[in-house]
Amino acid sequence: MRITWLILAAALGGSCLWAAPTDAPLPNVLLISIDTLRADHLSCYGYARRTSPYIDGLAQEGTRFSRAYTVIPLTGPAHLSLFTSRYPQENGVRRNGVALPDNRAIVTLPQILRGHGYQTGAFVSSWPLLGRLTHLNRYFDSYDEHLTRTYQLFNSSRYAEDVTPRALKWLHKHANKKKPFFLWVHYFDPHEPYLFRAGFDPADVDKAHPYQPPKDDGMRERMRNYDSEIYYTDHSIGKLLAALDAMHIKDSTMVVLVADHGESLGQHGYVGHGRHLFEGIIHIPFIVRYPGHVKAGQVIDTPVSIIDVTPTIVDLTVKNVEAAKEKVPVVFSGRSLASSLKDGGQPTDRRIYYVTFPGKKGYAPQWLSWMWVQNEELPSHFGRIDDFSKAIWDPGNKKLSLYDLRSDPHELHARILTASNSTYEADTSALKKWFSRTETRATEQKLSPHDEEVLKSLGYVQ
Repeated sequence: MRITWLILAAALGGSCLWAAPTDAPLPNVLLISIDTLRADHLSCYGYARRTSPYIDGLAQEGTRFSRAYTVIPLTGPAHLSLFTSRYPQENGVRRNGVALPDNRAIVTLPQILRGHGYQTGAFVSSWPLLGRLTHLNRYFDSYDEHLTRTYQLFNSSRYAEDVTPRALKWLHKHANKKKPFFLWVHYFDPHEPYLFRAGFDPADVDKAHPYQPPKDDGMRERMRNYDSEIYYTDHSIGKLLAALDAMHIKDSTMVVLVADHGESLGQHGYVGHGRHLFEGIIHIPFIVRYPGHVKAGQVIDTPVSIIDVTPTIVDLTVKNVEAAKEKVPVVFSGRSLASSLKDGGQPTDRRIYYVTFPGKKGYAPQWLSWMWVQNEELPSHFGRIDDFSKAIWDPGNKKLSLYDLRSDPHELHARILTASNSTYEADTSALKKWFSRTETRATEQKLSPHDEEVLKSLGYVQ
C-alpha cells in the first residue's frame, strides 16, 4: 500500500526513510506528555524531594536523557514541534491557538503511525490542545478532549484523576488486538494554578532527603503546591504503567515520557513560562522504556531536543519494518536517538536551539500584525546550547547573555554582550543565519472570541 500523503516537499533538516506498511509486528507506543514540568523537580533528576516514584522507576527500567530541551516554552507550539520534528518557525506554529497550516507539506507522528496500521488515541487535558485550535484531532482515530475543570469561569482543563480512567478504558479496549496502538496521554496538573493535593505532599514521602525551601513564604508555598501537583500526576502515571503490566503488554510497549516545557518558580525574578529561556523553563524530562530494545538504567548526558522524539519513535517502530520496494523520504529537523538507546553510546554533540515569540495583545489578520508586535522578523528571545556553553539573545534590546552551565548551572553569572561590544555582531550572526534558514511565515487562524478569552484566562494572551 502506498501512502501518498508521505511524499513531502524538500525542506531543511535531516531526512528519515522508512518503508511502506507490511505485516511485520510493531510495538505499541504510549506517549506521556506532562505540561509545565521542570526536569529538576523530579527525583530521578536529582531533586531533594521525592516527587516522582513511578517516573523514577520508569527511568530505572529505561534510558533517561539528563539534558533534554524544549524548542519553545508554550504548550501548543511545543507539542506540534514534538509531533512534526520541526521548529516553530518551520511548521508555522509560534503561539498557542494556532494550528498547523494546511499548505505546509509536513506530516505528524500520529499520521505516520496510523499509516502503518496503528490504532491511534489521544487524551488531552488543556485548552491549547483542543482539536479546533491545533487540528491534531485530524491525525487520531480518537481524540478525547472532555475538559471539565473550571479556571477563571471557563472549562479549560481537567485533572489527572479525570483523564486517566478514560485513557485506561481506551487502553483496555484497543490493546492485545491484531493492530498495535499509539496512545498519547497529556497531563496538565503542574501548570498554574498549582493546587496542594491532599495526600500528595512529597515532603512527607522520604524524610531522609532534606529540602531547603525558598526564604519567601509565598514562593515556598507556591513551590510546595507545584511539587504536590507533580507527585499527584506521578500517581496517575503509575496506574498507566501498572495497566501495561496487568495486561501483559509491558515488553511489547514502548513508553516515552516527556514534558512540553518547564516553569520558572521565582528564579530570575520571574514566575511562569513563555517569555524567557532560562534552564528551569526549557530543560525538560525525557525518558524512554522499551524492554529488550532500549538499554535499562542508562543516562545519556548529551544535550537533545524535543524535536528528536518523533524521529526516535519512528526509528524504533516503523523504520524496523522489512524494506518494501519503495521507500518514502520524510524530512525531520530533529534526529533519531535510537542507536544510543539500544547500545548505550552517547549521541554526537549537536547544537540545540530554542525560541520564544512576542505575545499577542489580541488576534487580528496578518496585515494588522503591527498592532501586537514591534518586530516579527526575529523571536523576542532565542538561543543555543553547545555542550555547556549557553546563549540567550534578546534582539530587541540588543543583549546577548552567555552562560557556562558547567560552572554556573543556575545561570547566576551571565557574561553580557551588547551592540557596543566588538564581538556582538559576530556572536549573533550565527543565530540569525540559523533562524533565516528555518523561518517560514505562519498563516494564523483567527480564534473565536470565546477561545481568545480562555487563552487570556490561562495567561497565554496579553
